[in-house]
Amino acid sequence: MKEENAHRATIRVVEYSAIMVFFLLILIILVPSISKIVYNMAKQSSITSTKGTIDTVKSFYTDMNLLNEVGLPFKVEFNEDGYTFYELGKKVNYERSLNIKNLGKLPTDGSVQINVDGTVTVKNLTFGNFKCNQTNEQNLICDNK
Repeated sequence: MKEENAHRATIRVVEYSAIMVFFLLILIILVPSISKIVYNMAKQSSITSTKGTIDTVKSFYTDMNLLNEVGLPFKVEFNEDGYTFYELGKKVNYERSLNIKNLGKLPTDGSVQINVDGTVTVKNLTFGNFKCNQTNEQNLICDNK
């Protein structure tokens, strides 16, 4: 009787061990895939937020031009405390209190500049762990810091 119980216990241990090995193999396969999905989602979110920030800066520039002539290049530098405006390379404070309202989140670092020729330059816009820049071909590139 004791031998039969010992035999059953041994079979149970082997069965439980096989189940654990099976689940560990599934985890080993799934964890890298899930990590890649999370990384790609965060990267796409940074690209979308960068595009939204560019559109917001363009809208702000247009709005300011309705009030008075705003010189180019027009630049907005972002930091953790907010943002600073530059016109013709000089820091400016607008009389009218305006806030940049963005549908996404604002960057914690970097700048967006509207150049004299109408192109936009993006330098080191930081969203979480990603910094976004714009190449000469106007393509956005977001990579880990």
